[in-house]
Amino acid sequence: MRQLVLVITILLTFILTSCTNSEADAKVEILVAAASSMTPALTEIATEFEKTNTYTQITFTFGSSGKLAQQIKSGAPVDVFISASSSDMDTLEKDNIIKSDTRVDITTNTLVVIRQKNGGNSSLNEDNLFTSKIEHVAIGNPDTVPAGVYAKEALTKLGEWETLEPKFVFGKDVRQVLTFVETGNAEMGIVFTTDAQSSDKVEVISKIDPTLHSSAIYPGAVITATKQPKAANAFLDYMTTPEAQKILVTYGFTN
Repeated sequence: MRQLVLVITILLTFILTSCTNSEADAKVEILVAAASSMTPALTEIATEFEKTNTYTQITFTFGSSGKLAQQIKSGAPVDVFISASSSDMDTLEKDNIIKSDTRVDITTNTLVVIRQKNGGNSSLNEDNLFTSKIEHVAIGNPDTVPAGVYAKEALTKLGEWETLEPKFVFGKDVRQVLTFVETGNAEMGIVFTTDAQSSDKVEVISKIDPTLHSSAIYPGAVITATKQPKAANAFLDYMTTPEAQKILVTYGFTN
């Protein structure tokens, strides 16, 4: 009898262990490369997604959309790309690096001009943005940062690009631009509304008319070379759900 009990115990232990191992093996990780302006919002969205998709773990790499696109084109093991620029996504689509049938516009953003809150440039305001004697204006590098591209388009249309060009401090991404203004290393900066909203160290002094630049659309797509297409598609689909869209709006994005 004791031997029978022992055999049964061993069998049950084996079954339970096998089930546990199967569950562990079933858990997949996907890498999402996303525009740095989405950092706070995507972090919360991933947390909510994982609550109902318990076998999927989301890992992020954030940066300027242009740089991320270059890395993906060079073979970075990314599963999903969310860009702050349609043009960066277009580049990957032309080379069949993304699955075209998964591409979707997730959200949009707007640009604002900011200054350091309680800083020494309190006289800087909407009326004297281009006439004040400021020395440093922070914007994203227009070569790789969508917010920088949009800023250049707007300032060019306003006829202020050449005037301000000697004062520009270029950030590697829009979050670095925000840091430049937060720390006082630039008296003025141009960032997305979402970035300004995420900081209690800056304040908005002017909104930039969205008709002055290309639409700040955030497209997302699954990478063709992904080894986890099911999980990658599930997460991208979740980005368009009412739950995810509500989170995006709370961080300053627009539908």
